[in-house]
Amino acid sequence: MDWYSVRLLIRCNGKGQPKRIPLYEDRIGVVRAKNHDQARIKARRIVNGGEVPYKNPLGNTVRWRVAEVYESAKLFEDETKNGRFKDGAQIYWRYIRSSDPVKRLKREVTMNGLF
Repeated sequence: MDWYSVRLLIRCNGKGQPKRIPLYEDRIGVVRAKNHDQARIKARRIVNGGEVPYKNPLGNTVRWRVAEVYESAKLFEDETKNGRFKDGAQIYWRYIRSSDPVKRLKREVTMNGLF
């Protein structure tokens, strides 16, 4: 079995949630699997199984569910040792073709607004 990073789009559902412009989370998880298909299935199952409905500040029940599993990447074997990740292990990458990649990433708002 190999390690895979899997990128998931998770949607916030529940009463009081805007339907026109819903709230999503872009998440990358790491799983062990035999291939990309199994990694994506496993990641979806883990995320959906671990999400617990809760009450928001307005008292409405909110649930987060996987909307789509849209990327997986097999991790390099040299990033792990004895089944554990090395400090600073690369778990995700993508190629960007752009004359100004920093501007593009800022436009995509890839940073978490909470931190």
